[in-house]
Amino acid sequence: MNAQLAAEAVTDPGELLKAFSEGRVERATKPIQRIDTHLSHVFISESRAYKLKRAVRMPFVDFSTAELRRAACQAELETNRRLGSPLYLDVLPVARRRDGGFCLGGEGDIVDWVVVMRRFDQSQQFDELAKSEKLTAELVLRTAGRIAAMHDAAAPNRLAGHAADYRHVIRNLRKTEEDGADKLGLIIGDPAPFDALDAELARVDPLIERRRSRGKVRRGHGDLHLRNICLFEGKPEPFDALEFDERLATTDVLYDLAFFLMDLRRVGLAAQANAAMNRYWDTAQEDEEGLRLLPFFMALRATVRMAVAIEAGQLVEAHAYRRLAFELLTHRPPALVAIGGLSGTGKSEVAKIIASELPGPAGARLLRSDVLRKRALGLAPEEARAKADAYAPAQRAQTYRDLGSHVVEAVAAGASVVADATFTVSSTREAILSIPHARTYAFWLNAPVSVRLARIAARKQDASDADVRVALAQMEPVKLGLRWRRLDATRPVNATASDILQDVRQADAAAELAAARGDHGQVRQTADRI
Repeated sequence: MNAQLAAEAVTDPGELLKAFSEGRVERATKPIQRIDTHLSHVFISESRAYKLKRAVRMPFVDFSTAELRRAACQAELETNRRLGSPLYLDVLPVARRRDGGFCLGGEGDIVDWVVVMRRFDQSQQFDELAKSEKLTAELVLRTAGRIAAMHDAAAPNRLAGHAADYRHVIRNLRKTEEDGADKLGLIIGDPAPFDALDAELARVDPLIERRRSRGKVRRGHGDLHLRNICLFEGKPEPFDALEFDERLATTDVLYDLAFFLMDLRRVGLAAQANAAMNRYWDTAQEDEEGLRLLPFFMALRATVRMAVAIEAGQLVEAHAYRRLAFELLTHRPPALVAIGGLSGTGKSEVAKIIASELPGPAGARLLRSDVLRKRALGLAPEEARAKADAYAPAQRAQTYRDLGSHVVEAVAAGASVVADATFTVSSTREAILSIPHARTYAFWLNAPVSVRLARIAARKQDASDADVRVALAQMEPVKLGLRWRRLDATRPVNATASDILQDVRQADAAAELAAARGDHGQVRQTADRI
């Protein structure tokens, strides 16, 4: 009997599930837990997990026959291994013996297929770590680096990832929502995000095509939400990559990353989302222009989860994703905050806090002169020191030119920016204030040398190469300029960041009010006061 006919001979679809649940599938270790998702049943034992595809047909997937499920299992194994996952072991048939029992990989008529995986501690899945407040910034930074490496190892595909492919996704999501609502006897909520997504796609269409031609489209994970990443043997490991549609999974790398960023924001981890976004940009050396795509990509990912939740009848969850999609598509004017000061004043720690709070789908782009200097030298920011000649006047001037270029590109992409540098030379302070198309605010952090030296001594794995000798040689500028506000940085960095954010928000609110009234002179005066 062939696989499909044998599968159809199993008249009770719950029979195999019951056998797995009760440990009656020979050669499969008895499960201690069963997890049901919208596409699979997973049976978890002491050392293994057995993943059985559901016999479903949806607008975006078809697992309705045993042969289709076999192909999906094999694709899942190969895809996740190719992406570097250590969790995937094998694909095995489930056979029905003549006595009516089931056997894994044994003799008999094949009725289905399973993916065999190593078991991991489910408390180490990122959604669970988020619930227990253990999804730290350090772990998120490592994960962003892992995602960047995964993308770097994939070959560019210039035949996929067209803007038309994202339009196709939007159409299928609309159909998925309609089907799910129809099954539940519901009327679709209004407004739906699909029209807003279409409008945003029209805005970014040219950039999507430019990036495709530059090799930014690659076969990625395709489903990088928090539940599909775990901490395994001390390392962040994505798993359960999208296996059933190569077209859906072959996209702009930023669309792949956007699922992770969106889900971090969904669970209220704005600081972690900002840290992940900035680490990815720095590690992958992404163009700042790509920041323009994040509102669309993150909102589309939220809409994917919304449609899936409706299909599963999870209406509260669907509503939360719908609301998030609209929030992500709301554009606010970008803010540029310059943070200057001598080494050890806490600039970088203050800048991190501010970046996560500024407007943007994942907060602001954080641009540090120390990171850009090492990027230009091909050095890992936190793992290597630059040679002394990298700080010679000509090289220092080039670093500040690079900083200015990155800021201009990021602001032009509609992104808020935090620029972190010493800015001891007056021309660098003047240049950062001349960036067009942004509400610019500048703050200078002051701290006595004793505080600065103590902070430098406490640094661990920081991009700055400044040591005691450098700190002692630095001189405070006599005149900063009218638009630079001095702040006492001897206080905890949270207090300093809070003062800056309060000033920026008040000034932004006043500027927005003035702009609404058409008083552009008042907008300029508001920024000048800061």
